[in-house]
Amino acid sequence: MAKSEPKSIESVLLRRLSKARLAPYLEAAGSLQDAVHLYRWNIRLSGAAYEALHIFEVVLRNALDERLCLWNATQTNPKTGQPHSADWLLEPSVLIERIVGRDIPDARSRAGRSTRLRPKHLREPIHEDLLAAMSLGTWRFMLPGRKDAGKRLLWDQALSSAFPNLKRPVHELERAVEGVYRLRNRVAHLEPLINSRIEAQLANMRTVIGAIDQDMLSWFASVEKIGQTLKERPTANHGP
Repeated sequence: MAKSEPKSIESVLLRRLSKARLAPYLEAAGSLQDAVHLYRWNIRLSGAAYEALHIFEVVLRNALDERLCLWNATQTNPKTGQPHSADWLLEPSVLIERIVGRDIPDARSRAGRSTRLRPKHLREPIHEDLLAAMSLGTWRFMLPGRKDAGKRLLWDQALSSAFPNLKRPVHELERAVEGVYRLRNRVAHLEPLINSRIEAQLANMRTVIGAIDQDMLSWFASVEKIGQTLKERPTANHGP
Protein backbone atom coordinates (compact mmCIF):
# COMPACT_ATOMS: atom_id res chain seq x y z
CA MET A 1 0.00 0.00 0.00
CA ALA A 2 1.46 3.30 -1.07
CA LYS A 3 2.32 5.78 1.62
CA SER A 4 0.49 9.08 1.51
CA GLU A 5 2.49 12.26 1.13
CA PRO A 6 3.18 13.95 4.48
CA LYS A 7 0.96 16.92 5.05
CA SER A 8 2.31 20.36 5.90
CA ILE A 9 1.18 21.73 9.23
CA GLU A 10 -0.30 24.71 7.35
CA SER A 11 -2.57 22.44 5.33
CA VAL A 12 -3.66 20.64 8.50
CA LEU A 13 -4.45 23.93 10.22
CA LEU A 14 -6.32 25.20 7.19
CA ARG A 15 -8.58 22.16 7.40
CA ARG A 16 -8.95 21.89 11.16
CA LEU A 17 -9.26 25.60 11.93
CA SER A 18 -11.34 26.16 8.76
CA LYS A 19 -10.86 28.48 5.81
CA ALA A 20 -13.44 30.87 7.18
CA ARG A 21 -11.60 31.24 10.47
CA LEU A 22 -8.23 31.79 8.83
CA ALA A 23 -9.61 34.15 6.18
CA PRO A 24 -8.94 37.42 8.11
CA TYR A 25 -5.38 36.30 8.78
CA LEU A 26 -4.80 35.27 5.17
CA GLU A 27 -6.10 38.63 4.02
CA ALA A 28 -3.80 40.47 6.41
CA ALA A 29 -0.71 38.29 5.91
CA GLY A 30 -0.87 37.24 2.27
CA SER A 31 0.44 33.67 2.53
CA LEU A 32 -0.83 30.70 4.49
CA GLN A 33 2.44 30.36 6.40
CA ASP A 34 2.36 34.01 7.46
CA ALA A 35 -1.33 33.72 8.30
CA VAL A 36 -0.50 30.89 10.72
CA HIS A 37 2.17 33.04 12.38
CA LEU A 38 -0.37 35.85 12.69
CA TYR A 39 -2.98 33.46 14.08
CA ARG A 40 -0.59 32.26 16.77
CA TRP A 41 0.24 35.85 17.65
CA ASN A 42 -3.48 36.64 17.90
CA ILE A 43 -3.80 33.82 20.45
CA ARG A 44 -1.04 35.40 22.55
CA LEU A 45 -2.66 38.81 22.23
CA SER A 46 -6.01 37.37 23.35
CA GLY A 47 -4.30 35.88 26.39
CA ALA A 48 -2.67 39.20 27.24
CA ALA A 49 -6.01 40.97 26.82
CA TYR A 50 -7.77 38.45 29.05
CA GLU A 51 -5.22 38.97 31.82
CA ALA A 52 -5.68 42.75 31.62
CA LEU A 53 -9.47 42.40 31.54
CA HIS A 54 -9.31 40.27 34.67
CA ILE A 55 -7.64 43.11 36.59
CA PHE A 56 -9.81 45.80 35.01
CA GLU A 57 -13.13 44.16 35.80
CA VAL A 58 -12.27 43.26 39.40
CA VAL A 59 -10.98 46.77 40.16
CA LEU A 60 -14.04 48.39 38.58
CA ARG A 61 -16.61 46.18 40.26
CA ASN A 62 -15.00 46.48 43.71
CA ALA A 63 -14.85 50.27 43.45
CA LEU A 64 -18.52 50.50 42.45
CA ASP A 65 -19.59 47.89 45.00
CA GLU A 66 -17.99 49.84 47.84
CA ARG A 67 -19.94 53.00 47.00
CA LEU A 68 -23.19 51.14 46.32
CA CYS A 69 -23.05 49.46 49.73
CA LEU A 70 -22.69 52.83 51.46
CA TRP A 71 -25.43 54.47 49.41
CA ASN A 72 -27.93 51.62 49.67
CA ALA A 73 -27.82 51.88 53.47
CA THR A 74 -29.03 55.50 53.24
CA GLN A 75 -32.18 54.55 51.32
CA THR A 76 -35.57 53.86 52.90
CA ASN A 77 -37.44 50.69 52.09
CA PRO A 78 -40.94 51.91 51.11
CA LYS A 79 -42.49 48.63 52.23
CA THR A 80 -41.19 48.82 55.80
CA GLY A 81 -40.30 52.47 56.27
CA GLN A 82 -36.89 51.30 57.54
CA PRO A 83 -33.46 51.90 55.99
CA HIS A 84 -32.17 49.29 53.59
CA SER A 85 -29.15 47.26 54.62
CA ALA A 86 -25.80 47.97 53.04
CA ASP A 87 -26.16 44.81 50.98
CA TRP A 88 -27.46 46.24 47.72
CA LEU A 89 -27.32 42.82 46.05
CA LEU A 90 -29.48 41.02 48.59
CA GLU A 91 -31.69 44.01 49.49
CA PRO A 92 -31.49 46.53 46.64
CA SER A 93 -33.17 49.92 46.89
CA VAL A 94 -35.93 50.78 44.44
CA LEU A 95 -33.59 52.79 42.20
CA ILE A 96 -30.91 50.11 42.02
CA GLU A 97 -33.51 47.46 41.32
CA ARG A 98 -34.92 49.60 38.53
CA ILE A 99 -31.53 50.28 36.94
CA VAL A 100 -30.07 46.79 37.27
CA GLY A 101 -33.26 44.94 36.34
CA ARG A 102 -32.81 41.20 35.87
CA ASP A 103 -29.05 41.26 36.48
CA ILE A 104 -29.30 40.59 40.23
CA PRO A 105 -31.68 37.59 39.95
CA ASP A 106 -29.53 36.23 37.11
CA ALA A 107 -26.41 36.63 39.25
CA ARG A 108 -28.16 34.87 42.12
CA SER A 109 -28.94 31.95 39.82
CA ARG A 110 -25.34 31.73 38.61
CA ALA A 111 -24.01 32.07 42.14
CA GLY A 112 -26.35 29.33 43.34
CA ARG A 113 -24.92 26.94 40.78
CA SER A 114 -21.38 27.73 41.94
CA THR A 115 -22.18 27.29 45.66
CA ARG A 116 -24.15 24.05 45.45
CA LEU A 117 -21.08 21.95 46.24
CA ARG A 118 -20.47 23.73 49.53
CA PRO A 119 -21.60 22.24 52.85
CA LYS A 120 -25.36 22.53 53.12
CA HIS A 121 -25.33 25.39 55.62
CA LEU A 122 -23.08 27.47 53.32
CA ARG A 123 -24.91 27.00 50.02
CA GLU A 124 -27.04 30.12 50.18
CA PRO A 125 -25.17 32.75 48.09
CA ILE A 126 -23.86 35.73 50.04
CA HIS A 127 -22.92 39.19 48.82
CA GLU A 128 -19.46 38.19 47.61
CA ASP A 129 -20.91 35.29 45.60
CA LEU A 130 -23.39 37.54 43.83
CA LEU A 131 -20.78 40.20 43.22
CA ALA A 132 -18.49 37.70 41.50
CA ALA A 133 -21.42 36.48 39.39
CA MET A 134 -22.30 39.95 38.06
CA SER A 135 -21.17 40.70 34.52
CA LEU A 136 -19.08 43.55 33.19
CA GLY A 137 -22.18 44.60 31.28
CA THR A 138 -23.87 45.46 34.59
CA TRP A 139 -21.15 47.89 35.62
CA ARG A 140 -21.16 49.47 32.16
CA PHE A 141 -24.93 49.90 32.29
CA MET A 142 -24.91 51.46 35.76
CA LEU A 143 -22.84 54.42 34.59
CA PRO A 144 -24.90 57.38 33.35
CA GLY A 145 -25.18 58.20 29.70
CA ARG A 146 -26.84 61.48 28.79
CA LYS A 147 -30.55 60.85 29.38
CA ASP A 148 -31.38 58.59 32.33
CA ALA A 149 -32.19 60.78 35.35
CA GLY A 150 -32.06 57.81 37.75
CA LYS A 151 -28.56 56.84 36.66
CA ARG A 152 -27.48 60.45 36.94
CA LEU A 153 -28.84 60.58 40.49
CA LEU A 154 -27.03 57.37 41.43
CA TRP A 155 -23.86 58.78 39.90
CA ASP A 156 -24.10 62.09 41.75
CA GLN A 157 -24.94 60.54 45.11
CA ALA A 158 -22.82 57.39 45.03
CA LEU A 159 -20.82 56.21 42.05
CA SER A 160 -18.90 59.39 41.31
CA SER A 161 -17.03 58.83 44.60
CA ALA A 162 -15.61 55.61 43.15
CA PHE A 163 -13.59 57.69 40.67
CA PRO A 164 -11.81 60.35 42.76
CA ASN A 165 -9.21 60.99 40.03
CA LEU A 166 -11.64 61.33 37.13
CA LYS A 167 -10.80 64.38 35.04
CA ARG A 168 -13.17 63.73 32.13
CA PRO A 169 -16.94 64.06 31.71
CA VAL A 170 -18.75 61.01 32.97
CA HIS A 171 -20.09 60.15 29.52
CA GLU A 172 -16.46 59.66 28.40
CA LEU A 173 -15.92 57.29 31.32
CA GLU A 174 -19.03 55.36 30.30
CA ARG A 175 -17.75 55.24 26.72
CA ALA A 176 -14.37 53.92 27.91
CA VAL A 177 -16.02 51.11 29.86
CA GLU A 178 -18.22 50.38 26.83
CA GLY A 179 -15.14 50.00 24.64
CA VAL A 180 -13.49 47.59 27.07
CA TYR A 181 -16.77 45.68 27.35
CA ARG A 182 -16.81 45.18 23.58
CA LEU A 183 -13.20 43.98 23.66
CA ARG A 184 -14.09 41.50 26.39
CA ASN A 185 -16.85 40.10 24.19
CA ARG A 186 -14.43 39.69 21.28
CA VAL A 187 -11.94 37.87 23.50
CA ALA A 188 -14.65 35.69 25.04
CA HIS A 189 -15.90 34.65 21.59
CA LEU A 190 -12.37 33.95 20.28
CA GLU A 191 -12.70 36.61 17.59
CA PRO A 192 -9.67 38.06 15.77
CA LEU A 193 -8.04 41.03 17.47
CA ILE A 194 -5.72 41.90 14.59
CA ASN A 195 -7.87 44.86 13.51
CA SER A 196 -9.63 45.63 16.78
CA ARG A 197 -7.91 48.89 17.83
CA ILE A 198 -6.86 47.16 21.01
CA GLU A 199 -4.43 50.00 21.75
CA ALA A 200 -7.44 52.25 22.30
CA GLN A 201 -8.99 49.74 24.70
CA LEU A 202 -5.75 49.45 26.65
CA ALA A 203 -5.85 53.25 26.97
CA ASN A 204 -9.46 52.98 28.15
CA MET A 205 -8.48 50.45 30.80
CA ARG A 206 -5.77 52.79 32.03
CA THR A 207 -8.18 55.72 32.08
CA VAL A 208 -10.74 53.88 34.19
CA ILE A 209 -8.27 52.26 36.59
CA GLY A 210 -6.40 55.54 37.01
CA ALA A 211 -9.62 57.36 37.77
CA ILE A 212 -10.16 54.87 40.61
CA ASP A 213 -6.64 54.58 42.03
CA GLN A 214 -3.33 55.89 40.69
CA ASP A 215 -1.29 53.33 42.62
CA MET A 216 -3.40 50.56 41.10
CA LEU A 217 -2.78 52.06 37.67
CA SER A 218 0.99 51.95 38.26
CA TRP A 219 0.79 48.27 39.16
CA PHE A 220 -1.47 47.51 36.21
CA ALA A 221 0.95 49.23 33.83
CA SER A 222 3.81 47.14 35.24
CA VAL A 223 2.10 43.78 34.72
CA GLU A 224 -0.12 44.07 31.63
CA LYS A 225 1.26 42.33 28.55
CA ILE A 226 -0.83 43.87 25.78
CA GLY A 227 1.68 46.62 24.98
CA GLN A 228 4.62 44.25 24.65
CA THR A 229 2.62 41.69 22.67
CA LEU A 230 1.55 44.37 20.20
CA LYS A 231 5.22 45.10 19.52
CA GLU A 232 5.78 41.42 18.69
CA ARG A 233 3.26 41.26 15.85
CA PRO A 234 4.83 39.18 13.06
CA THR A 235 5.47 40.73 9.68
CA ALA A 236 5.12 39.03 6.29
CA ASN A 237 7.68 36.26 5.73
CA HIS A 238 8.74 36.38 9.36
CA GLY A 239 7.77 34.10 12.20
CA PRO A 240 6.66 35.20 15.68
